[in-house]
Amino acid sequence: MAKKQKVKEAVPSAKIDKNFIDTYYTKENIVPSDLYKKDENVREELKSLEYKIFKEKNPTNFSKIINFGANTIGKVIKFNINKDQEKKINTLLYLLGYDFDAKQLYGFGIFMLVALMLLGVILLVLGQIIAGLVLMFLGVISFIGVQIFPQQQMTVRLSKSSSDLVTMILYMVIFMRQTPNLEGAVQFASDNLTSYLALDLKKLIWDTAARKYNNIKEALDEYSKRWAKSSPAFTDALFLIESSTSQETEEARLGLLDEASDRILGGTFEAMTKYASSLKEPLNTIYMIGMVLPVLGLVLAPMLMAFVAVPDFGLLLALMYDVGLPLMVYFLIRNKLLTRPSGFGAPDINNIPNIPKVGNFFVKMGKKKISISALLPALLIFILFLLPVYFLYPMLLKFGPAQIYVSMFITAAIGFSIVVYLKLSVIQLKETEEELNSIETSFGAAMSQMSSFLAQGYPPEATLVKVEENMKGTPVSEFFDVTINNIRKLGMSLKDAFFNATNGSTRFFPSPMILASTKIFLSSAAKSVRNASVATAYVSKHLTNLRRIEEQVRSLLEEVTSGMRVEVGLISPAMAGIVVGLTTLIGTVLTSLSGSISSIQSAASTSSSSSVSSVVPFAFSLFNLSGGAIPLYTFQVIIGIYLVSLSLIIGYAVSTISRPGDKILMRDTMASMLLISMILYILIAFIVTLVFASVGGLVISATHI
Repeated sequence: MAKKQKVKEAVPSAKIDKNFIDTYYTKENIVPSDLYKKDENVREELKSLEYKIFKEKNPTNFSKIINFGANTIGKVIKFNINKDQEKKINTLLYLLGYDFDAKQLYGFGIFMLVALMLLGVILLVLGQIIAGLVLMFLGVISFIGVQIFPQQQMTVRLSKSSSDLVTMILYMVIFMRQTPNLEGAVQFASDNLTSYLALDLKKLIWDTAARKYNNIKEALDEYSKRWAKSSPAFTDALFLIESSTSQETEEARLGLLDEASDRILGGTFEAMTKYASSLKEPLNTIYMIGMVLPVLGLVLAPMLMAFVAVPDFGLLLALMYDVGLPLMVYFLIRNKLLTRPSGFGAPDINNIPNIPKVGNFFVKMGKKKISISALLPALLIFILFLLPVYFLYPMLLKFGPAQIYVSMFITAAIGFSIVVYLKLSVIQLKETEEELNSIETSFGAAMSQMSSFLAQGYPPEATLVKVEENMKGTPVSEFFDVTINNIRKLGMSLKDAFFNATNGSTRFFPSPMILASTKIFLSSAAKSVRNASVATAYVSKHLTNLRRIEEQVRSLLEEVTSGMRVEVGLISPAMAGIVVGLTTLIGTVLTSLSGSISSIQSAASTSSSSSVSSVVPFAFSLFNLSGGAIPLYTFQVIIGIYLVSLSLIIGYAVSTISRPGDKILMRDTMASMLLISMILYILIAFIVTLVFASVGGLVISATHI
């Protein structure tokens, strides 16, 4: 009876899952408020030499400005806030590893708000209206930014760690299948993970040794609270792994471990499905607010600048469209992208030998390869496009369509130089990344063959040879070929053949998937060939399931990304080009009309009607019908830069949705989208301006304005 009761308690159900999450999560905060008290109690106890070393090695992405300001100005100006809010913020700051508290943080925020507001008021008094308003706006933004800083940093941390959640569960399950020791599983996962998650697990081990927690299970229970909202599947899988230690039969124990693996994979697919379905509407809203409506609003700009004398209207327009709107769109999209679930992260190919770093490319000089910065050809393209502007500069001084035609070289210089830089900075890395992607696709099949040969009794080294022979001609065979050569020709051990700092095969193929699978293979092979066979079979099944999930998710996300490509690659350039042509038409007509105003005013002043002679001059004095409050070339360049910014932001969004953290894909996507946008925009703006200028000329000649 006791045995049945224990098994019943260990096997989770939907009801247990809900109670588990509700128990570990309160008030819908990322970190429950009751955790603060424990953190407060151990804050001083953990400031030992070892913990200080740990914190120095923790690579948190904190803002140096806020860190400096809170630790200097915040110590002088402390701002009291709500107690519950203070506890939540202090908990987040502690978990992130910062040494200042909520009062210091808010004190620095108040200082920034007051200081920038005062400077803005001073500039307004001195007549610098736009500069004063910008400073006052920055003051408000700074204060809001300081307020949301801890939550944003925690969201970034969770986002960067989430890509390793599936891998962490895989490591723990593999270890627990061989050795049912929970602390050993946590240690194994922390030793093999390479992200923030590894540091989190090392801290749990340290906290357990420092007696903050009674045992590793209690530490994992506290840690799971952080993920209860953002990744309930991970919390559930962790609970299943813990529960496996209380099973009295091997079959029940292994069943729970298998269920933990299936639960994290199923949760990943469910989270990605929800993310894909919830992504389209917010992005469409952002597109409308940040792109469509502002471009349509530009239609009113020529009317406004032609009829009303607005001081520094060009500067105001540039700040709105080239600074304010792009930043708004970027942060709105970024906040949405931070919640994207993921499986394995993108490979980091920066340390692969014989390939250029990101931002550079190789040029062969005889037998040598010289690394050249992509900035050099980009700068050359920029100068070449600006040369016509230098020779045609007199055409910019006369209001008319010629200003648009000449200024397009400026827009082209900015856009195409960025395209050249982005393309050349990754052009020689794309092939390497595509090769790694091909290897990842077939690595599950390779692990399956390894399991089969190991089950037949082949030792690990001979297994690698067999797999390489069977898969010769495929991309994955190159990985095994490098490993085998390290063993045969360089006399390396099996571990060094994979992980030698100079010639290890994982250095040439730094895929997180390959790294994780190889580490599991080595750790299991160190125990026995049978363990290695079971572990590799399990990894093969896991990789196959994960690949299937990623393919399904990619098809779900394709609808969103394809829509974004069409919007920024076709609709936005077309709308911007039409607006530029329409501005030329309006400006040309109004400029011609302004030449007739003086004769109308003169005729009105000689009119016999006193009411006409007084009202007409007053009416015309309300307007600025010069058509040139902003030169057309300034207007066109502002629109061009705005389009460049949007193309880059949408390119970043599309690549992040497809594969987060992939810098090569991001740069290549941004360059491709910007290239298409620039070509279409310049062609449409040129054609529409040419047509509208001709129409304007016909209107002027027909009406004798």
